[in-house]
Amino acid sequence: MKMKARYELNKAAKVGEECVCPSCGAKFIKTNYQQAFCKSKSGTQCKDRYWNTVTPKKRCNTTRISPASAAFMANNSKRNHMLYGVDAPNVYGGSGRIQGITSEGYRIMDGIAYDEWDDPVYKVDFFNDTHPLDLEG
Repeated sequence: MKMKARYELNKAAKVGEECVCPSCGAKFIKTNYQQAFCKSKSGTQCKDRYWNTVTPKKRCNTTRISPASAAFMANNSKRNHMLYGVDAPNVYGGSGRIQGITSEGYRIMDGIAYDEWDDPVYKVDFFNDTHPLDLEG
């Protein structure tokens, strides 16, 4: 059975019915009205594979960023550039807002200093901007 047809059958199925994942072919019981894919693969692997196959313009899009999130991140990027001339660290789960720049030039986001490779370096004490390794004694 083709992937699109299996997807449509899963969307039309009632909660509690047995369905077959359009991506990997695994059988699963539908647990909520909008479920169309199994949950046996890690993360959203089956969903990503399906949409990347069915919709060519989405090919290799595994970020799953909603339009609202993309707009939010773009606005924060503009704000960061206006205030500091740099982008926020590209880290998962951060606010996307730079709170400042440390004396070493690290970007501060959510109280953590990030280096130029977006690796966390240390937690920032806003009252004492001293790198922990610079302390003597």
